[in-house]
Amino acid sequence: MSFQDIITSDIRERLSRPTGDGGTCLPNACYTDAEWLKLENERLFARTWMYAGCLDQLAQPGDAFPTTIGGKPVLLVHGRDGEIRAFHNVCRHRGAVLVDKPCKGLAALTCPYHAWAYGLDGSLRTRLHFDGAGKHDLSGQGPGLVPIPMAMWFRAIFINLDGKAEPFEDYIAPLGARLPHHDLGALRLHKTVEWEFRANWKLVFENYFDNYHIGTIHPKLDAFAPMVDRRGFEPLGKFLHTELYFDAPEDGRGVGLPYYPNLPPGEDRFEAGYHLFPSCCYQVWLDQLTIFQVFPIAPDHTVEHLHVFLIGEAATDPAYGEAAQGVCDMWDELNREDVDAIEWMQKGRQSPAFDGGMLSGWWDQSHQHFARLVVEAMS
Repeated sequence: MSFQDIITSDIRERLSRPTGDGGTCLPNACYTDAEWLKLENERLFARTWMYAGCLDQLAQPGDAFPTTIGGKPVLLVHGRDGEIRAFHNVCRHRGAVLVDKPCKGLAALTCPYHAWAYGLDGSLRTRLHFDGAGKHDLSGQGPGLVPIPMAMWFRAIFINLDGKAEPFEDYIAPLGARLPHHDLGALRLHKTVEWEFRANWKLVFENYFDNYHIGTIHPKLDAFAPMVDRRGFEPLGKFLHTELYFDAPEDGRGVGLPYYPNLPPGEDRFEAGYHLFPSCCYQVWLDQLTIFQVFPIAPDHTVEHLHVFLIGEAATDPAYGEAAQGVCDMWDELNREDVDAIEWMQKGRQSPAFDGGMLSGWWDQSHQHFARLVVEAMS
């Protein structure tokens, strides 16, 4: 189905109505149609800033980290000159993927197919046997790897596949303005946990910024930060956010681990969640940051990475091992509680009795705002 077949004038009109007064979300085909996912890769993920990784995943010169963004193979490289660069992860000869797993201590990027070698800066170095057996091209004259525009925010790496997105400083400014007291540069990656959902990537994110389900799905979270103290995530430009203050820390949330340095009084009771459209989610607690990153595999299949960051040495020092495991256990429990709900919604998207939803003006602003952003970005 084409974009126009799915986003009809009727859908646009319903999307424009107020939340809770006839407003709706995306139609079913946006969650089930393979052509729509292809359009998302081309028009949504390629055109925007996307979280691609963090400095901890390629901490030393010579390190390389492959990933997939918007269905495209991407390679992050830490050069010997100290620069972090992003490239399309394909050899210019026959299009083979250059690096298929994280590597350390590389002197060059060598294609496993015909051994063409590139410098860590992406420049072509050598082409063995290029002019016949034993006749090597050592001139370095030829096309290098294709670079991808990138930016770093503290230790996070963002890329823009088509190179035409707004300036990164403008993109990230709303988040920076909400976290003036949190030194994100003090964070280090502790662990990445992978999850799979038999559901569309948008439902994984939509569940993240749905505070309405906390009372029914997450009893421990509701006891810690009650639903009665919350409302739905609210629009923040192209982002969505929720912020609240809780009474006291507990295991997995503020016990046994160092806090962000120099927090003002009261800010050690601050919890916040941010969805950075369309790329990822930042969940901030007083002693941690968790970044949610999704990889759409098919319309009904999503891989999610939860990147758990802790403050300084707590990320790696065994002395903090028990408390750090408590953080991971807390996130594991929350995700396990969410799996069924997310997959129930995917199954429901097959029904003609549902096509966008009846929304709560209190809870569902975020869902409608997200739907509008998707349509706007893809138009």
